[in-house]
Amino acid sequence: MKTSSMLILFLVSFILMNASFSAEDEKPQLQPINYMVEMRDGTKLSTDVYIPEKGGPLYPVLLERTPYNKVNLKGLVHFAENGDFATVAQDVRGRYESEGHPRPFEDDGWGEHQDGFDTVQWILSQPWCNGRIATTGGSAGGITQIQLAGSAPPGIVGQHVVVAPLSGYHSTFYWNGVFRKSLVEGWLVAAQWPADNLGEIRSHPTYDSYWQVQNLGERVDKVNWPVVISAGWYDIFQQGSIDAFQAIQEKGGPNARKNVHLVMGPFHHGINMLKVGEFEFPESAKIPDTWPKGSDWFRHWLNDEPLSVDPPPVLYYTMGEMPVGDAPGNEWHEAQSWPPPSKPVQFYLTETEGLAKQKPSDGKLAYTYDPENPVPTAGGTNLLIPAGPFDQRNYLINKKEDLRANIEDRDDVLIFATEPLKEPIEVTGNVRAVLYISTSAVDTDFTVKLTDVYPDGRSMLITDGITRLGFRNSLETFETATPGEVYRLDVDVWSTSIVFNKGHRIQIAVSSSNAPKYEPNPNTGNLDWKSTEKIKAQQTIYIGGERASHVILPIIE
Repeated sequence: MKTSSMLILFLVSFILMNASFSAEDEKPQLQPINYMVEMRDGTKLSTDVYIPEKGGPLYPVLLERTPYNKVNLKGLVHFAENGDFATVAQDVRGRYESEGHPRPFEDDGWGEHQDGFDTVQWILSQPWCNGRIATTGGSAGGITQIQLAGSAPPGIVGQHVVVAPLSGYHSTFYWNGVFRKSLVEGWLVAAQWPADNLGEIRSHPTYDSYWQVQNLGERVDKVNWPVVISAGWYDIFQQGSIDAFQAIQEKGGPNARKNVHLVMGPFHHGINMLKVGEFEFPESAKIPDTWPKGSDWFRHWLNDEPLSVDPPPVLYYTMGEMPVGDAPGNEWHEAQSWPPPSKPVQFYLTETEGLAKQKPSDGKLAYTYDPENPVPTAGGTNLLIPAGPFDQRNYLINKKEDLRANIEDRDDVLIFATEPLKEPIEVTGNVRAVLYISTSAVDTDFTVKLTDVYPDGRSMLITDGITRLGFRNSLETFETATPGEVYRLDVDVWSTSIVFNKGHRIQIAVSSSNAPKYEPNPNTGNLDWKSTEKIKAQQTIYIGGERASHVILPIIE
């Protein structure tokens, strides 16, 4: 097996180990009963059923559907061996032992094919099922759950979703209309999806009907059961997981609204991993023991066993100075919703590379963006390239040659920073930027990074975002721009929770690329992904007055 494929399987196994069962279990002994379960179009999906040897004859059921080979889902076997409930592991359409053509998540929701719904219906019809079904899974297994939720099958009593987003278009494959190149292309190859899937994904660059049936936000009112969502500040689905929680809490059915939970830790693509980027978080950064484990939730939903604690709707970790000393931060907090109450404070970009609360006088700054020489990705929310907080001024861009680069010293990166803070500042919530821009091109991108600059000069990445000018008004319609005209752009810089310590500086970096995390915009306005034409763009950022570009930080007072 290729190294990248092994990494994908490792990540998923790691997620499930921490989310669903205890790692001290011995090798499973219970053998599955395999069924080829027929879907509505006649396609049969390979499904392994594990029936407890004690109790019965009727059992509640724990279901997981995966594209990563159902034989790897050892946690499900142990639940059945313990006699808690029957478990069902299924290869999704076209993967491993299942029939059909594999298409990532396209057949798992409420479209033409509704494989999740049909599988639940089949389970309900079995003589060993007592009518109560919960679902589990992380990453791709979390996305199959999100898709299943939108089809709203009867019998679901709870879902435990780990690192999975609300919407495929808005989080998984694109972000603000920009293709998530390293994530999507790397994952398609690593997980060995057929090559035609990339073309299908790329042939829908706008939010159209193809994507609407992969966005739970379109049908979130159908969700009416408890849901737990877990993710990390440096996860590829960080904002998408938060979006899922918010949508369910605000617009789900009554039973979901009052029983949806969000856990956000300082992790990347998994749970309780402490080495993240160039930081190693303390043991206390693991999800505390007072929070119910996945197995506790399943027994609660399926067997009516009481939870040992009454968990809050939101549990989140506020990061702080690293390594941990006596500075504030690096502790868990609770909230009733997300984000917790905060004050949105505007910090204005200045011509002297400052970031100030006072609006400066009129001005502008310019740079040239060359898609042939994009700003290299230096950490952040990635999967198969280095993820997490990295020093933007000393980033290892070539490990074999030990070649390092100062990302912030490039001519196409504009830096804006506060003075050293006189007191700590906590930023918790969604970070947004408002940029007033013009360009010489008919389309282009703009990026924003938030970093924590330490007294020793390290500029540690906290979060970042990107937006495409052509989607400034709607993700459903692409509009070219008029060269030289000034536009207001709203940039979602994702979310975080961090205390910037006394003596540190809050810094914003503005540019037009972040590759290979995002595909560099060719500046041509051509949405044909196979086109090789590229042109340079002269970019202008406006400062002060009526065109006062700024970042909005949610500050906890």
